[in-house]
Amino acid sequence: MKKILLSIMIMFSTIFAVDFSQDTLYKADIDSQTAYNLQQKGAILIDVRTKREFEFAHPKDAINIPIFYEKFGQRVLNKDFVEQVDYLVKSNMEKEIILICRSGSRTKFAANILGQEGFSNIYNIKNGFAYDWSKTQLPISK
Repeated sequence: MKKILLSIMIMFSTIFAVDFSQDTLYKADIDSQTAYNLQQKGAILIDVRTKREFEFAHPKDAINIPIFYEKFGQRVLNKDFVEQVDYLVKSNMEKEIILICRSGSRTKFAANILGQEGFSNIYNIKNGFAYDWSKTQLPISK
């Protein structure tokens, strides 16, 4: 599994010219409660999971922009991810954006990509929907 993940990261770093040797290219790893508080103050919460995962359950008022699509049982990179986020925030590179996925790994990847592209206020929910948000009393939509 580690070899597969490493291969994927190398492939993506080549595609996006992202330097994964740095710790992070985004603002911070945060917990769900902090994310919810930021969301209540106007930050945008983006769920980067697949459409199917999102439709099953997601944080209330989250917007689904998958970092990967499901195609023939495989996850395929959403090549338009950065453009879709940029469109959502109306090219405001300083807008506070919170990313959530199942466990926090896809969001780290997505946050680093957005950071590389110049977005300056990107937050990663470090333990994601399954291990943090859904285990709290925070609002969920189904």
